Amino acid sequence: MIFIIGFMGVGKSTIGKKLALQKDVNFIDVDKEIELSEETSIVEIFKEKGEKYFREIESIIVRRIQPNSIVACGGGLPCYNDNIKYINENGISIYLYADENNILKRINKDIKNRPLINNIKKKDLKSYIRTKFRERSEIYKKANFTINTNNKSESEILTQIPSLLNSI
Repeated sequence: MIFIIGFMGVGKSTIGKKLALQKDVNFIDVDKEIELSEETSIVEIFKEKGEKYFREIESIIVRRIQPNSIVACGGGLPCYNDNIKYINENGISIYLYADENNILKRINKDIKNRPLINNIKKKDLKSYIRTKFRERSEIYKKANFTINTNNKSESEILTQIPSLLNSI
């Protein structure tokens, strides 16, 4: 299994889908699986049941995924409930890195669908991202591989992955 991790907005789902097509394997977006399992949106889960509940469900779902899949993990998934340890013991992890400014540009287009930031004022968003990014960076760095996505096209990122995987 290949687990794609990183902060919100770095392209985990986009790259994961395309990589799964290239490799002709299943693609799993953990957030989508949670929404199917819970029969509601991530935004609603956060609003009605809270982040703690969401993190518990997230950990259960990631452990149910069938082998031979490409998995796009939610931005916080590796940071809770020993999930990074589970990920690294059960597959290969790829951290898609983007700096704070690139993240801010990317997520500004889709704030309403991101439960951790949809209630944050625009003026406070950069500070929030900086803080959260720094909190999570040490966990993300535990990934088997890191790809810097700053100013790279999807195809440039996708061409890096096979050479990383061949190096194992």
